[in-house]
Amino acid sequence: MGKQKSIFSFVFLMLFILLIAGCSQGEDSNGENQDSGNEVNLRVLHSFSGSQPQAPVIEPTLEQFDEENENVSLDIQTAPGNDILDQLRTEMSAGDPPDVFTHWGMRRVENYIKNDLIPDLSDMIEEDDEMTDRYIEDAYNPVEYQGGVYGLPFQAYSYYMMINKDLFEEHNVDIPTTYDELVAAVEQFKEAGLIPFAANNHSARYMMLTWFAQKNDTQSMISYATAEEPFGEDLEDAAAKVAGLSAMGAFPEGYQSLETAQSFELFNQEQSPMFYQHSWTAGEIDPEMEEKYEVIPFPLGDQDSTSTTIAGTGHFAYMSKEAYEDPEKREAAWELIKEIAGPEVGKGFVEDISNPTAVNVDYDPSEVSPIMNQIMELIENEENVVPSYDEQLFSQDVESDYWSMTDALLQQDLAPDEYVKGMNELIKEHPSVQFE
Repeated sequence: MGKQKSIFSFVFLMLFILLIAGCSQGEDSNGENQDSGNEVNLRVLHSFSGSQPQAPVIEPTLEQFDEENENVSLDIQTAPGNDILDQLRTEMSAGDPPDVFTHWGMRRVENYIKNDLIPDLSDMIEEDDEMTDRYIEDAYNPVEYQGGVYGLPFQAYSYYMMINKDLFEEHNVDIPTTYDELVAAVEQFKEAGLIPFAANNHSARYMMLTWFAQKNDTQSMISYATAEEPFGEDLEDAAAKVAGLSAMGAFPEGYQSLETAQSFELFNQEQSPMFYQHSWTAGEIDPEMEEKYEVIPFPLGDQDSTSTTIAGTGHFAYMSKEAYEDPEKREAAWELIKEIAGPEVGKGFVEDISNPTAVNVDYDPSEVSPIMNQIMELIENEENVVPSYDEQLFSQDVESDYWSMTDALLQQDLAPDEYVKGMNELIKEHPSVQFE
């Protein structure tokens, strides 16, 4: 009996030691919980790699986050430029979304929000003190959907007009301030054997949107996108202006099939004296040519127009609903998207790659290219700043038909009044419900 008691005591003692060891493993010397050592794996998909202008800022940011956070491992995957559209669509459809990804705003993610594939981050934003006053005014607008906020903004955009001052002086052409003066400049440059605008179909579409926006504010732009108000004379007039420029040869031959970078080369090679494009192109300017270039206000359509710049927020960092519903992944993903949409990235965008940012940052103007400084000053001092239909306001289901109709307008296959009628039918069928 004594021998059995000894064996029982020994077994009890060993079990007690193992229990104590198990309880102590998760505590440090102060009795506080230690990291269990479990690594959080996040799959990240982004489009800013290779030759993309944003790559020198985004790629090091992800690498640094991976190195500095020992309990987080990043599986970084890339789909440069527009390639991310198809890859993300495929992965979302297959039920295998990345944990964190970068993308455009509502025009690209509306269906993901409707299908509950992206979480509302409003509570996380409100509860995090670091988010207070982090972004410029209205930065969240392109990812606000029916009261929720679904991403963190980091890249801003604007459309800007740039001229080669030397070519204007050489050919004795006045810098245009109105549409009529622009038409005169186009005619003079054509006579001189130059291509007036280094442009593609995006450039032409942006021009039309700007002449239309010169007679509208943000609220009226929204009322058209939601079908509360039909498009009318303002859009027809803007459509006629850009179609007229196309008909008179203001743009390169075959411009509708040109990539943006290809059209920009015409400007850099001084074959074209004027350029109107999206602000991401500012980082592609040859520094040796900057003294010849100047950013100017876009010419007014008529005497009733207001000087206007189309600008807003274009790119955002998102987490998937699956990552959000996993407590460990949620915290890690939140810290990562805050890093992507944070001050260091914002400052790098402005100073290092000449790209506007949605982040409120103090940057050194002496570290910024002259052209980028002019773009930023124009946005800050403009009378009327409104968002782009392309970037922010249209329903996702509008885009493809809107683009093809605009191309038909530019090819003279659709008259301006027919274009307005078609746009009203399209918006009536696919009104934006973002603002409900």
